Amino acid sequence: MITLTLHVMFENYIAHPYWPEKNTVIEVEKKSGMNRCKSDKTRDQALNAQLKKMDLSIKEYQRLKELAARPWYTLENGKICIPRHQLAGAFVQLVSTAPKALRGEFTKDNFRALVQIGDLETQQSEGSGVFARFVKLADSNQRSWQENEYLGRYLDKGKPFAATGKIGVMDEKQVKTVKAIIEATIETVGVGAARKMGFGRGVVKSIK
Repeated sequence: MITLTLHVMFENYIAHPYWPEKNTVIEVEKKSGMNRCKSDKTRDQALNAQLKKMDLSIKEYQRLKELAARPWYTLENGKICIPRHQLAGAFVQLVSTAPKALRGEFTKDNFRALVQIGDLETQQSEGSGVFARFVKLADSNQRSWQENEYLGRYLDKGKPFAATGKIGVMDEKQVKTVKAIIEATIETVGVGAARKMGFGRGVVKSIK
């Protein structure tokens, strides 16, 4: 295994995590029918009835909502990181469409097995601003208002940030190709959420 240290300067990044707690909150609210209630009183009654069925207290429910709303993946030291699963997803996306001259022997099915990806650690512990926009709902013309904290620079606010991590390559012969894939992904595909809106891209400073 060849271990490479990756240094990237990102222009910006949005994580938009989907935590397990969010799934529980959605289940509670959907089954309770609370969002169809016309008054606060009936809404509370519907919520409390469902929580009782699921053996959850209102305090536990509020705690779940707080955890579900966490905007970042973080390390034990409290620093924001770009998690390995988002990096792997971006790399595989590039590999699945790139010409063989760039991706070599890698495919969307073997890349995760042949390249071991670690989290990229930043030195940031809080976001730089909020990116707000209307988002089209799936299978509908309806739009919903969505806000996400972003890290880095967007328009005239914030500044680029550095991120560092480890990449493991199984075969020394694959190192050159892996470097090319990483550079192309960071520069053109992007990592994280809102990539179609221009987030998640940067420049690789070094891979060695």
